[in-house]
Amino acid sequence: MRISINLILAGVFLSLSGCATRVWIPDWKESASINIPRAGTASVHVKDKIYLIAGVDGNNFLNTTEFAQIREDGSLGPWQLGPKLNEERGFIDAVVHGEYVYVVGGGNGPYGQHLLRSVERARIQADGTLGPWEKEKNGMVVARRCSKIIATDKALYSFGGFGGVLLDSVEYAEFQPDGSLGEWKLDPNVMTTQRYINSVKKEGDIFLVIGGHDQSKGIGITNVEWSKPAADGSLQKWQATTPMQQGRYALSTASYGDYLYALGGISGAEYLESIERTKVGKDGQLEPWQTIPAHLDQTRAYFSTIDFNDRLYVIAGTNREGYISKVIYADRNANGDIGYWGSQEEADAAKARFTKRTEAQSLLPNEGIVKEILQTQGYTYAQVESTKDGLIWLAGPKLADIKPGDRLGYSEGVSMPDFFSKELQRNFPMVIFVGQMQKK
Repeated sequence: MRISINLILAGVFLSLSGCATRVWIPDWKESASINIPRAGTASVHVKDKIYLIAGVDGNNFLNTTEFAQIREDGSLGPWQLGPKLNEERGFIDAVVHGEYVYVVGGGNGPYGQHLLRSVERARIQADGTLGPWEKEKNGMVVARRCSKIIATDKALYSFGGFGGVLLDSVEYAEFQPDGSLGEWKLDPNVMTTQRYINSVKKEGDIFLVIGGHDQSKGIGITNVEWSKPAADGSLQKWQATTPMQQGRYALSTASYGDYLYALGGISGAEYLESIERTKVGKDGQLEPWQTIPAHLDQTRAYFSTIDFNDRLYVIAGTNREGYISKVIYADRNANGDIGYWGSQEEADAAKARFTKRTEAQSLLPNEGIVKEILQTQGYTYAQVESTKDGLIWLAGPKLADIKPGDRLGYSEGVSMPDFFSKELQRNFPMVIFVGQMQKK
């Protein structure tokens, strides 16, 4: 007789079967890295292959694609170059429908200022590779960068994004018998919130729109809302549902059964590695979101996720250190936990890696004396007399107990010249946005 006992001990799940012990490790395995580090890409899985499409490499917008075969053990084979798009584009999304992969909108040019209405599609060959990309006759009504898309049996939908301003609109085009798209139509029902650098997910016949960027406050939003298409393809009135715990933009989402995951992204001053999860009920209702033990291998934003069978793949992205080529993957178990079964030695090694990373993140290489404090909803602004940089302004995660005269430690950051804070209605000649600040 086989006896199976499941325990939770210090965040590690143990399974005892006879004398052999296997542990559930809330961590990731590493697979073959992509050829070109990139972010703001689109990704799809086609048969037994994962495709990564276009994006930006930190200097240029790309028209290149890469693909890798999914092996039986879940690892990926070497990434190979696929067919090039007709136009460079980044901050895009893609879907598979029928015999084609579709890529919609995006931007290119200096800082992505050239916004795109165009759509391209490529035919899926018998072996899962893609044929040449073809430009669709009909482009979107509104040029959109950072819009997200969903395909149903009948139509392709594009949600929000940036079209000169942040958008709350949705538009859609019906699939024609030959795979082309009909004319795009603006849906009469707009979303409850402007959505930019958000995520979308289709659960059954429900469309969920998750997170995004609050332009006035410079922070990620927690809001989640849902709708579903009527018989004529238009959408029903949008309704709010349970918000996330953490405001996130440039995040990614994944599904497994009735579980929905929000991964990484940016809160405002911080790039995130945390993951939270909810369960999707009827009519778009979500259970309360909960942070889970598994974290990403590093902070990531503008990255891709692929759900394939019981596995989840995390690909590319960017953070304060630069653009990422690393690919990781993990299993999901019956409880929807992210990780994999392994030996106790593997679990110990994973815990040691996490501890080392956490300790490294806690080190604050810079410090100074606080001269002035300004508080907003998402940030603490601190003017600091720095031992390294002189008199500077920092903006970082909220600190409630900091005051002039205190000694402040802070991490490396990103300098923003001539920065205007809408909340403070104040222009700063220079602000350094940092991920960590701590009173010493």
